[in-house]
This record gives sequence, C-alpha cells and structure tokens, in this order.
Amino acid sequence: MAINWIETEVIEHIKWTDSLASLKFKGNVLPYTSGQFTKVGLKINDELISRPYSYVSSPGDDFLEIVYVNVPDGVLTPKLHELKVGDKLFTMEKSSGFFVMSEVPDGKDLWMLATGTGLGVFISLLKTKEPWDRFENIVLVHGVRKSNELIYQDQINEFNETNPGKFKYIKTVTREEKDDCLNLRIPAGLETKEIQKVADLEIDKNSQVMICGNPDMINDTVDLLGKQGLERNRRSKPGNITLEKYW
Repeated sequence: MAINWIETEVIEHIKWTDSLASLKFKGNVLPYTSGQFTKVGLKINDELISRPYSYVSSPGDDFLEIVYVNVPDGVLTPKLHELKVGDKLFTMEKSSGFFVMSEVPDGKDLWMLATGTGLGVFISLLKTKEPWDRFENIVLVHGVRKSNELIYQDQINEFNETNPGKFKYIKTVTREEKDDCLNLRIPAGLETKEIQKVADLEIDKNSQVMICGNPDMINDTVDLLGKQGLERNRRSKPGNITLEKYW
C-alpha cells in the first residue's frame, strides 16, 4: 500500500551525545496511539529515503518526537543530524504498529525492558494513563553502553514524582562503572536476579513484560523468561511477553 507522506517542520533538535539525538517536529499526521511507529524521510538525490522510528511523543503532546542514532556511513541519519529548527522533513501521515497497551494482557506488574533508543517508545506509553491505571507496579529498565546514553532523565523523574511508590527505574551500563547503575546486560541481570532485587519484585506469571531494543537482548531475555514458563503474547493465545525488535 502506498504511503501518504506529509511535510513536517523541525521545532527542536536535541543532541544528547555526538551520535544520539532526538527530533521534535510538527505536522498534520492522523491520530496515532502511543507505542506506534512512523517513518521519517528526506529527499536525497531526488529520492525520498526513509526509516521507521517509534514515537517518543504521545497523542497528548502538541508535537511529534523521535529518538535516533546517527550512523556516520548511513544514508539517512547523517542528514537528519544536520537538520535545524525550521527545516522540513517528510513523515508518514498514518502511523503503524501493535506495540500498544491494548495488545498487552492484564497483570499485576508491568516490566518495560529497553536498550538504547528502545527507551523512546516506553516514554510515549508512560505519558498516557493506561499503564498507570492497569498495573500496580511499573518497572522501567534501560540498558546502555555508557551513562551519557541514559536519556530523558527529566521525564523519567517526573514519572517517579507523579506516581510515588508505583514506579521503579533501573539503569544498566555495560562499558563503564557508575555508582547508581548496574554494570551488566539486562538478560544477565535478570538471570542473576540483580535487577529483580533492585526492583524488589519478581517476574512471574502475574507480570507483563514489554521488551524493545536490540535483537540480542530480546532473544536472550525471551529465552530466559521462557525457561520460567513465560510465553510470547499472541492474539490467538495471550501470554506474558510483548516484543518490539529494532533492526
């Protein structure tokens, strides 16, 4: 099916690190649901080059937002990285995807496991009422290589302040040691239960686990949880694990 592209305008470009950045832009896209993704693109040599990105923004925001990594030898991201306020980019008018709360079965605790830019979709979901209304506890685990990649700290602190006693945020860093971070990969931390210890919660059949990020983390985590009797969530057979793979 042909994509209907609309022109949008950059209103803010946040450079978190030399390669990690967020773009905020405005345009008349169709209504979307938190957890969905769009495609953004630019005309390069008279060809529209685009890539998919989950929204960091939520439907209650008056802007659209994505987070991306600039790949120096990539086709699109070096050009995205050059955009300034007022510049134009193309965005898919209609969003897509099923990594949304309505696809997640009920449970007691909601675990959100992310690596890298996979955090963005959870920011979008947590800006809405549904996860807070449906679950007793929410645990957000973000795994990165270095601590300067722990983005959206102000927004995460706001979640904590507005939901006292209900929200736990756990940071894992693999390539340096920080006092307030676990120095491990997410699957390893779940296997040794170091992550569960910090959260003061277990992952069991009363839990729902949403996972977004790099395929190695996702595959290792799904294998580990599978050994504990947790299964992939499917429309035909509801389970405990809902996935969104990046690349």
